[in-house]
Amino acid sequence: MEPKTDSNRPSTIRIIAGIVVLLCSCPISGICFSGIEYLMEHYPARKFLFFEYLWGKLLIVLISGTIFFALLGVITIFLLIAMRIWSGKREKVKHIIYPFPAVLTTEIADFYKVERADDQFLIFTTPSQIRGFLIGIGAAILCTGIFLFCKEIDNPYSKIYWPVSSGAFILAPFILLVSQVFAHKRRFVLDRMNGTVTFPRHLFFPRCTVPFSKVIPGYSKGTMNLAFRFCFLHPRTKAAIPVLAEYDSDWWPFYVLYMDKNRPLPQGEVFDPYREKDFLRRKAAGFPKPIYPNTILVTDAYMGYIYGTDEFKQRLSKIKHRIVHYYDRVSWYCQEHGIEIPNDNDLVLIGLWKKQFVFKLFAPENVEYIVIPDNTVLTDCFLCDSETDEVKYIK
Repeated sequence: MEPKTDSNRPSTIRIIAGIVVLLCSCPISGICFSGIEYLMEHYPARKFLFFEYLWGKLLIVLISGTIFFALLGVITIFLLIAMRIWSGKREKVKHIIYPFPAVLTTEIADFYKVERADDQFLIFTTPSQIRGFLIGIGAAILCTGIFLFCKEIDNPYSKIYWPVSSGAFILAPFILLVSQVFAHKRRFVLDRMNGTVTFPRHLFFPRCTVPFSKVIPGYSKGTMNLAFRFCFLHPRTKAAIPVLAEYDSDWWPFYVLYMDKNRPLPQGEVFDPYREKDFLRRKAAGFPKPIYPNTILVTDAYMGYIYGTDEFKQRLSKIKHRIVHYYDRVSWYCQEHGIEIPNDNDLVLIGLWKKQFVFKLFAPENVEYIVIPDNTVLTDCFLCDSETDEVKYIK
């Protein structure tokens, strides 16, 4: 069998095409620079009558800096086209619950200033780790530019009026400083019931709401360390915007699980007050089919809600391990004995019999856990002792 090639690695044709695009930007950039030089030589600042006024000098700086930005924009467009060609068509990240979702603790919720976290909405604001740094850089460069401008203000031959100087030392830091000082909060709204995500304003794009099924995850380089931070790609610019997450890969399944309204809420004490309400809602709807697939165990008991009789809950409170501990023991037993479990949710807990947990394959899910009478004859099920962890199968 022939080995599979890496679809993410650019082919020779894509590499050559990207290089050609970059080479095309060179003559265009040369023409632009020559045009700027021609303008500065034949139309110097002294030729304009309004150069005698302060507003005239500022207008020249503005126009000159804008020309510089236009040139940078042209170069950036060619660079983005080349990078797009090199990257090719990427495989779309699947909305699947795997690996096990992250746990939303109160500490993480407080850090990200979570406004609301319940069975309907998850609303949070992500802090900017480099905002202060950008403000400092912008202020320093702008002060330098203002100093040079005041020093050379009456000199029509000064390089401060050249596009590169005007753009790099005055216009660019001014825009950077204003954009960071008056930056809007990066507030995300995840609507679980409607399955939508509202993104914050980004660059010149207003807030927008998109279906979660179209949200693409990504990562961005951490500012203060070498870790990558989990992000959502903006639907308009495809820029990676950090969201509520630590530096782990298990935050994507957390969002997939949360946005699947037909599944239990993810683990975490912030959701505990809403688990029963969410369960009763799904029960009243007849436990609809999940929206997104899973390759791990996703049950109410695993996530933190026990749907069982009072007698079952009382007996369970005296057992030292959680239900998932005994589920893992039975799952390992099946692997060792060649018993196939197509999906982790296919192994279902029935209840307690004497001191043993009773599991059954392909039994109905979301049925109330019970204490099975001791004189009941059990068949076709797995028993896991709550004290010894011993597992056995009863035909």
